[in-house]
Amino acid sequence: MCEVKPRSGLDLPTDLSAARHARALLRESLCPEHSGDVLDRALLVLSELVVNAVEHGRPPVRADLECRAGALHLEVSDGGADLPRHLVPDASAGSGRGIGLVATICAAWGVREGPVGKTVWCDLAPP
Repeated sequence: MCEVKPRSGLDLPTDLSAARHARALLRESLCPEHSGDVLDRALLVLSELVVNAVEHGRPPVRADLECRAGALHLEVSDGGADLPRHLVPDASAGSGRGIGLVATICAAWGVREGPVGKTVWCDLAPP
């Protein structure tokens, strides 16, 4: 865990404004060690995970982040049981690239099922 900033989290609205709120949380909560190294990638990944939770999951939706030694850890939880799928859409598809994007950008990612819903997590390491 980060010595400078504690773990941060926010319950999010269940509309597309949720991504904006999650990005604000990230900007406010990111420690100086990680802010320059991973901020742009983290904003993109967090937005993708939150939009997926709103569009394909169920309430409640929550974002959590924690600066850890060597990585920024992000989590997005929702009340839906359906797990994210890593699709390989054709070039003309208008969607379906989100988890592939997360897998490409992040050092690690996964899904934790809970008694109600799931949490999608990822770790972003400095370049």
